[in-house]
Amino acid sequence: MSTKFLTEIEVAERTQISLATLRRWRLENRGPSYRKFGSLVRYAEEELANWENAQPLGGGTNTRIGPSSATLLSQLRKSG
Repeated sequence: MSTKFLTEIEVAERTQISLATLRRWRLENRGPSYRKFGSLVRYAEEELANWENAQPLGGGTNTRIGPSSATLLSQLRKSG
């Protein structure tokens, strides 16, 4: 199986993360893993997909921690 490598520009377009942010993350040892081929930075497509899938999800019902705002407002009205 042949690994496809993406340029930092392709990764920025795919993830909608700015090129500057990707570069800063590399300096901070954050973000998706990358490889250096001489002075060239490349991201393995499979490793990028794994990194994308490991990122936390926002919104939806999985992020609710406690009662909703409507429930709290209803409780306040009943008590007051």
